[in-house]
Amino acid sequence: MKKIIAVFLSLILIFAFAACSNQQSDTNTPSQNNGSASTPHNTNGKNLVVYFSMPDNVDDSTVVIGGETLGNTQYMAYVIEETVGADIFRIEPETPYPTDHDTLVDLAKEEQNNNARPKIKDTIESFDTYENIFVGYPNWWGDMPMILYSFFDEYDFSGKTIIPFNTHGGSGFSGTISTIKELEPNAEVLEGKSISRNDIGDAEQEIVDWLKSLGFEQTAEQPESFTEAQNPTDESRKTLVVYYSATRNTERVANYIAAATNGDLFKLEPVNPYSDADLNWTDDNSRVVREHDNPDERDVPLVKSTVDNWGEYDTVFIGYPIWWGIAAWPVDGFIESNDFTGKTVIPFATSSSSGLGESGKLLAELAGTGDWQTGERFRSGASESDVIAWVESLEK
Repeated sequence: MKKIIAVFLSLILIFAFAACSNQQSDTNTPSQNNGSASTPHNTNGKNLVVYFSMPDNVDDSTVVIGGETLGNTQYMAYVIEETVGADIFRIEPETPYPTDHDTLVDLAKEEQNNNARPKIKDTIESFDTYENIFVGYPNWWGDMPMILYSFFDEYDFSGKTIIPFNTHGGSGFSGTISTIKELEPNAEVLEGKSISRNDIGDAEQEIVDWLKSLGFEQTAEQPESFTEAQNPTDESRKTLVVYYSATRNTERVANYIAAATNGDLFKLEPVNPYSDADLNWTDDNSRVVREHDNPDERDVPLVKSTVDNWGEYDTVFIGYPIWWGIAAWPVDGFIESNDFTGKTVIPFATSSSSGLGESGKLLAELAGTGDWQTGERFRSGASESDVIAWVESLEK
């Protein structure tokens, strides 16, 4: 009898130890691949990067890459987008959050205490067509920002693979991986990637290596070009995509257009680049507000305002963000410096809410030459498929 009891007790101890060993935590150390060996079922499926990034007026909430100031999570999202060939969507609240750090921190805590569900400004088109969803967010008070809960409430993730990523000040994912699994029980949720805000500026290769470990490779595949589709035997026609981009939204659309048209890219860069503070339109003393209020200050010298072999280009796309209903004025110097005679000129713009307005018409008047088309405005975070569909519509 004693022998039976001893065996029974031994079995209880073994099972108890096994149960403890199998408990997992999604709390991680900075810049760590967070422990999951699982990979998406189909890395060749359609990919979407969704992210929320709220840079404030504290330096460590942003990272400067190539002279542009980006939110930490925003930068991770861009690296993932470019590496896996994904569409991208930025979660933005219907009512903008404050950029003052202390005010933002207090608001985040209030939303958390109230279990709030902030309304999201835009919606994702054709969400059902995506198989792998990368979801990025900062760590706020040991949790996801509450607007992420709004996002998970809004969409059905059944059968999809969710790949979280986040940036943090030391707390890693906290318990958010488990939370996402609870919110989306019918999805496969991978353990994701978390990077400290102290390491984000040098993390590009680390992010790429993590994506490769999941089975994603950098994609070189490009859609059929606009020029080839229109006249595949005419190699003499050349397309140029000129753009000014303050926050990479316009740059991303420009890259999509260049890929779709087999065009060359030409980036407009001010001699005196705009900083994040310069672009703060809510600050009456910021550079962009001063320039808006005083048109004489809008003469923005460019590093280079003319293009080599300009005469070879038949079609010129010109891209810019919308500032106060018109084209961002760093573009003006390029328009004034070039003769568009004999060229088809197609403007495109990015903005969170403003339309194209008369921005293209005003640029055409400034140029005085060229066959200017109506153009298109894209929302911030426009997908590659949206841009390609527009380019293809130009052929009809």
